[in-house]
Amino acid sequence: MKYVRTDAGIFVPKHTVKPAVSPIAVVFWHSRRLNRIVVGLPEMYPVPKVLVRLGFVKVVCRTAHEVEIWSQKMRDQEKRDEEMKDDEREAFEGPIRAALRSDLHERMANSRNPLNRQFCRQALARMDEYERKNRMKRESFMHAEAHEDGK
Repeated sequence: MKYVRTDAGIFVPKHTVKPAVSPIAVVFWHSRRLNRIVVGLPEMYPVPKVLVRLGFVKVVCRTAHEVEIWSQKMRDQEKRDEEMKDDEREAFEGPIRAALRSDLHERMANSRNPLNRQFCRQALARMDEYERKNRMKRESFMHAEAHEDGK
């Protein structure tokens, strides 16, 4: 009988050492054509015909390592989507913000009293603060991962 040494320094029979297996298989649907991943239904259900036409196939993850790999791919996909939304928002809001900023600078330069200049300075400072805080940071995770991490 062969023995394996564990991380704790204990020798156990080799046939008892198994990879971490989830009691319930986690299912993802993946489309190479669209480069999309979605969380699927339980393993007993097939991929819907609508999604099959789009190129989705079922990926069944039985070990925790497989689940971690596919959920990381899904997090990367969501991060790309959020960055794309930020770029679209900046393309729309950027010219408006630039026009407002130039108008405030012009009004500050041509103001007749210090109260108006102070107002324009504070408005510009608030615009800068809003731009820093407005960047969306989002992290997603699966419920099983959150339970493991204690979140």
